[in-house]
Amino acid sequence: MTKIRQWSTLAVCALFLFGLPLWHLLSPDEEFSKSERRRLEHLPELTLSGVVGGEYFEEMEDYLLDQFPKRDAFRSVKSVFSFSVLRQKDVGGLYRQDGHLGKLETALDEAQFSYGIRKLNEVREALPKSCAVYYAVIPDKNVYLAQPNGYPHIDYDDMLRRLREGLENMTEISLFDLLDANDYYRTDAHWRQENLEPVVSRITQAMGVPTPDWSSWQPQELYPFQGVYLRQSALPVEPDTLVYLQNDVTDAAQVSSLETSGGNTVYTPDRFSGMDGYDTFLSGAQALLTVENPLADTDRRLILFRDSFGSSLAPLLLESYREITLVDLRYFSSSLLGDYVDFDGADVLFLYSTSILNSAMLFK
Repeated sequence: MTKIRQWSTLAVCALFLFGLPLWHLLSPDEEFSKSERRRLEHLPELTLSGVVGGEYFEEMEDYLLDQFPKRDAFRSVKSVFSFSVLRQKDVGGLYRQDGHLGKLETALDEAQFSYGIRKLNEVREALPKSCAVYYAVIPDKNVYLAQPNGYPHIDYDDMLRRLREGLENMTEISLFDLLDANDYYRTDAHWRQENLEPVVSRITQAMGVPTPDWSSWQPQELYPFQGVYLRQSALPVEPDTLVYLQNDVTDAAQVSSLETSGGNTVYTPDRFSGMDGYDTFLSGAQALLTVENPLADTDRRLILFRDSFGSSLAPLLLESYREITLVDLRYFSSSLLGDYVDFDGADVLFLYSTSILNSAMLFK
């Protein structure tokens, strides 16, 4: 009996020592990690200089970690163990609450936040006097999850107060009282487009434009939507269903960018299976986009300074404007605005989430 146990132990050790490396060698390398939204390392080139300098061994270590067989499965086991057995409140800043996944943001970054206020004021100062200028802050999901449940969080009341005091010649449109956690995807940071009727109503009323007829929208569903928090946490959580709202206006709209002069569409469901399913809305991150509404009975135009949340809101505002120009200051230098954007007589809305305002040095 003792020999059987010894031989069994030896067999298990041999399986791990030789089986895993053999499995690794026989498995094809993966190009991307959808869970981590990054390109994975590939087998480094063996060179004398790399060996002598040590770079080869560092690159090989990264490669072996990235291409480890069933890496995501092991990540999932680790996450479940941390939450369920060790009873940790969060793992790497990710936490679970009321069926949602969230990411902690514990304090206001003074340097970043102050820079953001200065940058937005700088852009505002350069706008023509004919512009009506507004700003709205999109609450992070932590407002409705972390704050009421005892997790560390930003002082959002203080953040809003400082914005009111710091931003010059802009009219605030408050959104915090219109939303709750269920207006966001369970597995992602973003809000759900189909739940934004109160947001659209408040924005259009504040800016003095017609509020779209909500009954005209036809919901289209895409599944499974594995949000960024689900991928980062590697927890076995049921994915969301992504919903986008379609009507005659969004179907007729023409989208152009710095790279293309037209022919693009408001929704791009073919991008749903890519690195980020939220790219279904206006093709994801873009420096500068113009969306034209050929069915409009108005000549009003909107310049929307936005982050990724604005990609899902802009289609809902399109019915109220002939043209919406979306500017993402993370990818487009503010010094070039006058060369590419016609502000004369347009409405201007600065629409940013609390998380972007807390990392505002991304603004160019």
